[in-house]
Amino acid sequence: MNQRSFINRLFILSVFLVSFMFFGGAVKYVQNASFNNNGTGIISVTYSAKTSELKSNNYLIGNLPFSQDKINEYFNSDNTKVTKSLVYKDKADTTMTSVTVDVNVNNLNKLKDAKAFTGVNAGWVKSDTGMVFSWLFTPAHAKTNSISIYQISVKFEGEVKSTTGVLKGNEAIWYVQTEKMNPGGAYFLATIKSDGTTKSPFGTSKESGDKKTTTDSKTDENKPSSCGLFGLELPIIISLGFVFSKLTKRRKE
Repeated sequence: MNQRSFINRLFILSVFLVSFMFFGGAVKYVQNASFNNNGTGIISVTYSAKTSELKSNNYLIGNLPFSQDKINEYFNSDNTKVTKSLVYKDKADTTMTSVTVDVNVNNLNKLKDAKAFTGVNAGWVKSDTGMVFSWLFTPAHAKTNSISIYQISVKFEGEVKSTTGVLKGNEAIWYVQTEKMNPGGAYFLATIKSDGTTKSPFGTSKESGDKKTTTDSKTDENKPSSCGLFGLELPIIISLGFVFSKLTKRRKE
């Protein structure tokens, strides 16, 4: 692992741990995704819950599995393929069990074919202004999976023309506490400057979005997540972003 990759992971882990300091209980849901202009892409999901709660629920909360045998069942479909999965306890809080799953997506419009995305309405539609990305976590998704927080980051191949989230280059960021969620659900939207033609795919075939077939599934104690997230309240983002930029600047020097 090079120094830049290590710094990126350290920053990501720091933000994730800070979120635990502010919010307790229920399920924390973090999602970092990259989508090509043709709607194919990669989704990395990290979710966490109290271990004691999991034991009494057969390591399954709603449609979110906390055991390796159920991860493939819930995240794989004709349209999605698990490429990596990890179940672990974090050193910072051993009472919590976390799962990180990386999934290749063939068609964003068919995402809910996978059981883990039941209650999610995702779309990738061509319009007069470009390709429109839409994502809705329905109230049923939040309730069924006992979600307390949604922290979402999506990087696009094409230029983002507009978005309801916070824009950082070609990345849109959203953060929602479910107790303050709109009655209709948590809805995210972005318009991408593209005709739907993929030139530099993130990891799937630019012609058909063929899924990768290799998987790496593990169960590991005290293993930190590599899933990216940036959706915290503004003061935390600014503070951690400042530290990250300083580390990056020193490396370049």
